[in-house]
Amino acid sequence: MNRRSNKILKDLILGIHTNVSELEETYNIQERTIRADIKELNRDLELRHLPMIASDAEGRLWIESNEKIDIRAFENMISEYDFYTYYLSKKERSTILAMILLNANGYVTVDQLKEKIGVSRNTLLQDFQELKGWFKENGMTLVSQVRRGYIVEAPEIEIRNEILKLLEVNGDDNYYKNGYNLSIFWNLLLKEADALGNYERIKNCILEEEEAQQTFFADFSFFEAVTELTIITNRMMRRQFLPGYYTNEWSYLKEGSKYNFSKNLFEKISRLYDIDIREVEILYYTECLNGKSYLKNDIPKNNGLELKVMIAETIYEISTCFGIDFYLDFSLYDLLVAHMKSAVHRLKNDEVLVNPLKDTLKKDYPKIFENVRQHLGPLEEYIGKKFSEDEMSFMVLYFASVLEKERAESEKSKKIKVALVCATGRGTAQFMLAKLQMLDDMIEVVSISSFHNMREIETNGTQMIISTIPLDNASLPCVEVRSPMLEKEDLLDIQRKVLDIREGSDQTIKEEVSDINNLSDADIQGAFYDLLSEERIQLDYPAEDWEDAVRKSGKLLLDTGAVESRYVDEMVMNIKKNGPYIVVCPETALPHADAEQGVIEEAASILRLKEPIDFHSGTNDPVRYVIGMSIQSAKSINGAIYDLMMIFGNENIRKKLNCVSNAKALLQTIKNLETRNDKEKDDEDDNQ
Repeated sequence: MNRRSNKILKDLILGIHTNVSELEETYNIQERTIRADIKELNRDLELRHLPMIASDAEGRLWIESNEKIDIRAFENMISEYDFYTYYLSKKERSTILAMILLNANGYVTVDQLKEKIGVSRNTLLQDFQELKGWFKENGMTLVSQVRRGYIVEAPEIEIRNEILKLLEVNGDDNYYKNGYNLSIFWNLLLKEADALGNYERIKNCILEEEEAQQTFFADFSFFEAVTELTIITNRMMRRQFLPGYYTNEWSYLKEGSKYNFSKNLFEKISRLYDIDIREVEILYYTECLNGKSYLKNDIPKNNGLELKVMIAETIYEISTCFGIDFYLDFSLYDLLVAHMKSAVHRLKNDEVLVNPLKDTLKKDYPKIFENVRQHLGPLEEYIGKKFSEDEMSFMVLYFASVLEKERAESEKSKKIKVALVCATGRGTAQFMLAKLQMLDDMIEVVSISSFHNMREIETNGTQMIISTIPLDNASLPCVEVRSPMLEKEDLLDIQRKVLDIREGSDQTIKEEVSDINNLSDADIQGAFYDLLSEERIQLDYPAEDWEDAVRKSGKLLLDTGAVESRYVDEMVMNIKKNGPYIVVCPETALPHADAEQGVIEEAASILRLKEPIDFHSGTNDPVRYVIGMSIQSAKSINGAIYDLMMIFGNENIRKKLNCVSNAKALLQTIKNLETRNDKEKDDEDDNQ
């Protein structure tokens, strides 16, 4: 089974009606591929004596059973799949490897992983090269030592956070809503995070404590609470504890209502697993509980923690509807979370952010638009206001980016269409076909022809030719084999040619994906640049903490006459009062205050920090860029905010800004973004 067939089966088990033509469109594949998936699924279902998938002449699909479907029986089937019976995609494999490395007790060798996952040594070494970059981006180091293997170096609290995030961003809302675990990939991830098999017992412990305390989690928070405590328990049983100095830092948590809830749970865990519990672990989990949503809750509505949970749940549900897994792509997920936090803040304050791409997004992605509109309902009801279509269209942009990336990956992994040209008869060709089955995951033979049919071959969609005779004038990539017997060297030549073709098409795919991913920087208006000046930019400032950084960004405004001194104090007070919602993009904070607190003119400052600072936002930390802004009205600043999001929300642009050495160069880099866009628009006008 693979990701696609698992999702098809899951929907059918849950009674979601579908047909072959819908699946063709959804997964961008041919009908025979869907039929092959169904055939393979039915073979697995028959082996386990479970009801099989039926279809009719119109292509409708359903689970054929005279009785109510026993979902638990299917769930048991799902739990039996392993790395040898489930085909991991490249992204799934990288995500699993990251989870294994994070959970490892010591070094892990390539040979151990090769045996565990069932892929070649070379494949794993290529994966590790990419994983090193991912670990570095997330503040960790993947260390390799000869004859010892690989190990992750990072603080324990960071390792736990990354394990939790891997589970959360690749989950399935069916699990937290109805308790059914029907995703093989998520099940494999959970098995690596919970190698000791504690999840169900942890869940029961929390259920018991809920009843005893008469304090009940909302569904999504219950799922988070169980997952977090499972991770903590597994780490403790492996003797991986948090450092003791956190005990004093978190001592204030003992005064809260959730401390006893946490303490009682750890007493149960101590008895269950015969382990000594450290106070720091109780306090750590208390902090986790403080960030949850409860059915019986005296905390006033619209508090930051409640909104954080609801935003995460909304993203989770929209992602599930489209079968989106973020895998290791935390940056896009974090960017979406940060944008939704900012959108909520704007909604509560009657501010409007205009998206000039709204109409295009509504036209090109109507299903995503409607899905976002539908799932924002609970969040809107909670806030008491409705999101504008402009705000929704920003959210659509993020989900569209993920789907376009997945579509490109799907195109890239498609089999190369091959024509056989053979001069010695169809019997020889059939023998070649049998030998080529060894490359069935890479190629699809679509025709068997002779030399005089070359014109037809070159116009019927064939991407590559395998020939037993020289084809000097062929316009398509061609492999001339040494013999129809297809020796080992012939098969290697074919593999190399397929990879070359994929590399070539991969460049096209990257260009297509960049059209979606660069929507953010393709329509920069210049409004943000107009608020800047060289005097309001300072690079590599050695800030002591977030407050020092905010005050310095405000001083750049003050010293250039844009604000009064009280405005700088209010920038800090705004964060202390309302939380770090101003961390709007990865590595980027936008501190500001109300206009009546001392704005003289609208302006912006840029402070690039020498060392990134934690603003405690939970998603986009640490912050490198602090953008001070003096705002006279939400409407007048729309264009500047839009530009700012598009500039600092784009990783490639941030990398360019990281490399500039002085304020003048940084200002010119931002100016060039506008200039490039103007030139592109002029070129479009000239061509019309």
